[in-house]
Amino acid sequence: MLSCPVCRGPLVLQGRTFRCASGHAFDRAREGYVDLLPVGHGRSGIRGDTAAMSRARRRFLGRGHYDPLVRRIAARVREHVDRAAQPRPPAVAEAGCGVGHYIGALANTLPDDAALFGFDVSRDALRLAARLHPRVTFAVNDLKHRLCLTDASLDALLDVFAPRNAAEFRRVLRPDGLLLVVIPGERHMAELRDRLPLLGIEPDKRERTLEQLAPAFEAAWEETPEWEAELAGEDVADLVGMTPSAHHLPGGDLASGDPARVTLSFRLIGFAAAPPLSD
Repeated sequence: MLSCPVCRGPLVLQGRTFRCASGHAFDRAREGYVDLLPVGHGRSGIRGDTAAMSRARRRFLGRGHYDPLVRRIAARVREHVDRAAQPRPPAVAEAGCGVGHYIGALANTLPDDAALFGFDVSRDALRLAARLHPRVTFAVNDLKHRLCLTDASLDALLDVFAPRNAAEFRRVLRPDGLLLVVIPGERHMAELRDRLPLLGIEPDKRERTLEQLAPAFEAAWEETPEWEAELAGEDVADLVGMTPSAHHLPGGDLASGDPARVTLSFRLIGFAAAPPLSD
């Protein structure tokens, strides 16, 4: 199901190397991921997570603070896969997967023969992801350029706080596939935003997301889970340190977290392929 970033032909795994019929070869790294962003082909314009951001993300998510969100994502994907009831193993990927927390959780929810893929531009994040979630195939890939998957190969695609590429998402999803997008809710981390110079949440983020994915997709359902979490000082520091705000805050602001009760708010939007435009 992986495709070559050079010629777009299907890749076959031979030992620890992915090869296409044209002879292009991509070795798996020692940690287990494969680099499908070779020099000169699709150089990324995305600023991926740094090693420090990835470690903060792994620590924070590992403590279970986002578990209600993980359960909602897993339930929606499992519901879709079960309803489709195809006579083949399900295939699910996450675009911009970071340390693989969400796609990795699906390994415990979907059948053992499910094909699971995670794509991200950050090698630092994928080094952690591949170690933590061995059932998932992880690849360095710039989703703004091209997803290295064959056409119509996925039953579901996750995009959790990640950039979006409507044309590529539509290409790799099957006609009845699910695109599940997660964006922050309006009150996400409100208490921390009041006291720290964090990046703001666009007030019209939902509308812009729908607009960005049209006309390839149309929203089929939405839900807005929200809860308050009691966070220790190290939790606050890691939560801030794993967000894009970490690119802009001085190191001292990241290291000095104080305990806080913080609102965690999300918007899950399930998209289906839009019908073709009539002539």
